[in-house]
Amino acid sequence: MKICVLLPGKIKPKALGAAQEEYIRRLKSFGVDVVEYKDEKVSSRTPEQIKQAEADRIFKLMKEGDYLIACDERGRSIKTVEMADMIRASRSGGHPFAGRRRIVVAIGGALGLAESVREKADVVWSLSSLVMAGGVARIVLLEGVYRAFTVVEGHPYHNE
Repeated sequence: MKICVLLPGKIKPKALGAAQEEYIRRLKSFGVDVVEYKDEKVSSRTPEQIKQAEADRIFKLMKEGDYLIACDERGRSIKTVEMADMIRASRSGGHPFAGRRRIVVAIGGALGLAESVREKADVVWSLSSLVMAGGVARIVLLEGVYRAFTVVEGHPYHNE
């Protein structure tokens, strides 16, 4: 089963770009796709309108049979071992991935995710109880996914 990570816009601050590119390179060896969708500029529209415009872009990138994971500070905490268990289950087609084609993990833009994304999500994860800058959240997610894959593969990157 493929995993696709959806990230809003370009990484900011740009100094984090090298770290992002390094994790994207590492994740490619595990078949993970990372897709940047256009984020909305904060404007005179309401925050809900801005978040919904981004949600529409997320929904356009989704396919029938996708399992959606939304990343939001109001979600439940996810541990590395749980993420690794999810990857194992996805490989075997076990619950809750039976009949699913792809896992899609989405991060929202500067204002977060629209409620419509949270409602459509199969699960909502919190990367931290802290509110983070978007660039930091991206690195945390990408590193977490990479670490989970190294656990599954028995790679020495993860030390318990």
